[in-house]
Amino acid sequence: MFIKQNFSLKKFNTFGINVYARYFVKVKRIEEIQKILNIYPSIPKLFLGNGSNILFLKNYYPGLVMKMGIKGKKVIQENDYQVIVQAFAGENWNEFVNWTIKKGFGGLENLSFIPGTVGAAPIQNIGAYGTEVKDTLIKVQAYETYNRKIREFTLEECQLKYRDSFFKHPHCINKFIILSVFFLLRKKYKQLNTSYVEIQKELENMNIKMPTINDLSQAIFNIRHRKLPNPKKIGNAGSFFINPVVGILDFNKLKYKHPTITGYNISNNQIRLSANSLIENIGWKRKKIGNVGIYKKKPIILVNYGKATGMEIYSFSETITKNIKKKFGIPLSREVNVIQ
Repeated sequence: MFIKQNFSLKKFNTFGINVYARYFVKVKRIEEIQKILNIYPSIPKLFLGNGSNILFLKNYYPGLVMKMGIKGKKVIQENDYQVIVQAFAGENWNEFVNWTIKKGFGGLENLSFIPGTVGAAPIQNIGAYGTEVKDTLIKVQAYETYNRKIREFTLEECQLKYRDSFFKHPHCINKFIILSVFFLLRKKYKQLNTSYVEIQKELENMNIKMPTINDLSQAIFNIRHRKLPNPKKIGNAGSFFINPVVGILDFNKLKYKHPTITGYNISNNQIRLSANSLIENIGWKRKKIGNVGIYKKKPIILVNYGKATGMEIYSFSETITKNIKKKFGIPLSREVNVIQ
């Protein structure tokens, strides 16, 4: 364990913003976390995964950035039909998903190729193509920074909702460090989640009628590769905004005034709107201001075309949310975590 000072985080955030941390350390064991917290008990702290869902507003972080490097994955318990696996927080999420697929464990294949780490997955309750982490999560093991104890959270205690969890609540931020996550996966399965039209079309293009979990993962890779920008080539944090939810009556009124708005049912009386269609409807498709812009293939993604600062990206997003609020009366929340 080596503590670095005035350390550049440019390679540790996918927006590629050149922000410096007062202190930086990568931890590989729980004992190292305890030691660091004893050394720096009072300064601000940021617990970092792969930096794929954060936006630094300033070019200097005045505290300690702790990069989670605790790795490992293993089978805890299994029978003929299902298996419980444990993955540690520092594991790359997609590599972990690939490991489960190679072992024939089903349940996470729809979440293939999502950037980030295992530890960040329950915090955001990451989801894609009809599947969320909450669908397979059993429990989370976390370290409480204020009383220096390891605590286990059940699925219910994690309070997983759409891109939200107990760990994202204001009073919990930086008070818990995710150590590992436990999942219940299938060893035998009758039907995969191929309900999304995009997946069905891609499987048809692949000439696959009876897909395996590996086939489904490959189809999702193909789709994501076509639609999403590679952060190694152009700075971005994936979806910047959360798709807002409105009542069915409000949706019908919006649809009458703005026919191009789209959404889908999440209950009998609620519709989740497409933030992509809202952004396009205010005339911001492919909009660019300075070094910040909207990704050409998916408006919900903001990109850093060059040397944009965090504040420039944030101001760009603020203009979008204000325009959408003014035109539709709908608040648009950010999925990206903003670091002051």
